[in-house]
Amino acid sequence: MKNAIHKLAMKLGNNPRSALIKMIQGGLIFVFGILMLMVADRVLADSFSQEIIALFGLILAGCGVLWTLVGYLSMSVLRIYHMIKNKD
Repeated sequence: MKNAIHKLAMKLGNNPRSALIKMIQGGLIFVFGILMLMVADRVLADSFSQEIIALFGLILAGCGVLWTLVGYLSMSVLRIYHMIKNKD
């Protein structure tokens, strides 16, 4: 288990360009999810479909936050971990 986490950290921390792309993608997914929530709240009439669209927007926004978090961790924490382990 520890070896698998170490390999994943080395893989993710080795490519800062990919991490930045993940952060941007996650931010865009989050914004799109929030826009879906706003549309469901302000444009659609009260109905079951409004609730389904709002739920989908909330799930999409949550996925965007998680994807941004992966990109951020790859860019900062895992990059530092990668640099420390490479000096050994």
